[in-house]
Amino acid sequence: MISTTVVSLRERPIWDPAALTAEALQWPGRHRHPLPLRDLARSLLPDGWVEHDVPVITPASLDPVGGGVRKRSRKYRGAAFQVGSQERSLRAGDLLVPMNPDLPLLLLRPEHVGSLVSSTFLALRPHGGLSLWIWAVLTSRTGRQFRAHLAVGSAGRSTTKAALLDLEIPVPPLAKAGVTDERLLAIERGTHREEEEAGGTWWRTADLTAGDWSIALATPNPDVLDLGIPLGDLCGEITRGRAVPREDYREAPEPGLLAVTDIAVLGGKPVRRWVPLEPRPPVIAYPGDLFVAAVGARPHAVVATGETAVDRNLFVLRLRDPALGPAVAHYLNGQTGYGLRQVLLTGDFIPGMRKDNLARLPVPAEALGFTGGAEPLVPLDIQLEHALWD
Repeated sequence: MISTTVVSLRERPIWDPAALTAEALQWPGRHRHPLPLRDLARSLLPDGWVEHDVPVITPASLDPVGGGVRKRSRKYRGAAFQVGSQERSLRAGDLLVPMNPDLPLLLLRPEHVGSLVSSTFLALRPHGGLSLWIWAVLTSRTGRQFRAHLAVGSAGRSTTKAALLDLEIPVPPLAKAGVTDERLLAIERGTHREEEEAGGTWWRTADLTAGDWSIALATPNPDVLDLGIPLGDLCGEITRGRAVPREDYREAPEPGLLAVTDIAVLGGKPVRRWVPLEPRPPVIAYPGDLFVAAVGARPHAVVATGETAVDRNLFVLRLRDPALGPAVAHYLNGQTGYGLRQVLLTGDFIPGMRKDNLARLPVPAEALGFTGGAEPLVPLDIQLEHALWD
């Protein structure tokens, strides 16, 4: 959704990549008069310090796919904000902007009162009721791309607070503000989630004499893996997808080709690869099958809606009762299923799921009673992209 222009480098004393890139970008839509973020909100300074083992909202606490706070950290030490009612403290309606452009913003709500927040966020108090709008613009797919452009030339792919405050963003016309806010508010409510409990300390005693060492080190209560029906018992087959050599796939659909479903597709991106059925038959998913990510920390459990080839970074689960697909996907993407998935992940640098561990993951009988639909998991940035610019 970003359209770019050519920037002249003549007669410029300083070629700052972030500043030059910011000038070259244009927001989509008909917002003709963008204003610097510093003119739309006041930045706030931290008012406390964290030295003890207490839960703190840090950028790593944010869910990069669905938004909201997933898990607070007890390892943070340093300057911090406190969410309260005092003038110097943060309060409901303020915004937390992470320096990592791949993370969403957090709009503080009344239930955050009493929380501690890392000073690594840029904390803003927007003017004139613009909190929801700024949250949506900078969290949208285009907003993330703008923030990523500001990180050009910086170490660790992070922006600076000064560059963010200089970023010009559009302001909605008054005639459309009310209608837009209703849509954005509905999306923001979808980020409200039950948080995982932060661990009490970085060490504990673990019994390594019985069972899998990795499980014993991952959780102080391995018995939770026996409280439910093993996922493998619900499946007639669990198969990992197959790698597609570059010479075998096509980048445009043609007759006789199958679309390839990968993690990016489950995250809401369009299909970008198609493969033939011969000479190397792919692993194929059919409507009613269940996709589960084989790599990464996010569940990304999605029910298949059509016939498709399966990428090697996905498992395809063929349930004995396909009608249970929406319930199992809902559980795996939910709070309890996500926590159990973390326990079963392996790998130090790129976390991944083994087939035997996935089959072991317990599903409570009551979770199978879920009667909601099998709606695809649409990332927060894409939801906001459609609500803002379409």
